[in-house]
Amino acid sequence: WFTILDLKDAFFCLPLHQASQKIFAFEWENPRTGCKVQLTWSVLPQGFKNSPTIFGEQLARNLESWETLSGEGQLLQYVDDLLIATKTQETCVEWTVSLLNFLGLQGYRVSRKKAQMVRQTVVYLDYEVSAGQRTLGQDRKEAICQTPKPQTVKELRTFLGITGWCRLWIYIYGLLVKPLYALVGEGNRDLQWTKEATRAFDQLKKALMSAPALGLPDVSKPFFLF
Repeated sequence: WFTILDLKDAFFCLPLHQASQKIFAFEWENPRTGCKVQLTWSVLPQGFKNSPTIFGEQLARNLESWETLSGEGQLLQYVDDLLIATKTQETCVEWTVSLLNFLGLQGYRVSRKKAQMVRQTVVYLDYEVSAGQRTLGQDRKEAICQTPKPQTVKELRTFLGITGWCRLWIYIYGLLVKPLYALVGEGNRDLQWTKEATRAFDQLKKALMSAPALGLPDVSKPFFLF
């Protein structure tokens, strides 16, 4: 059983030390009066490149003091997304209630809209997770498959970056995208679509839509490295 908790306005839950606030000062102009004033962030700001790392580390430190209840389970954290996985429904309920209370006492707020509580199938980081397997989320697959044929090198690189995230689900991904990478090779500023590249682009979309569910590794069995 699983529970997903997404923290609401996560960065704003961490106050900035007064000595650091001046680093994030900015000027704001009143649209009605035209007067300009200088303001500064008093909480961890959005848009600062180190905010996700700082927040993730602080939340991890806080979670170290959370005392899990009885029952077999695990808590996973990715920045502000939390996943509880337990063997039984009863344990999942107990852990969920306990974690919600703990987060509230620590000053965090949980998004009620995004919460997925005590379910056997959940969506975590765009992956659909259930007992023993994970699949690509339907929203991610549809977003990729609705992408029109890129017209610039930048657009194609973006597309390849997105599909590369899903490469585990695509058989012989490296061979499939080889014609597409040839289009963005050195010296190719403008895209010159070939029949081979167009075919690879279409096959890649079809492969994503039929992507299978991947089973989790069985650690009791031997692993072979090649």
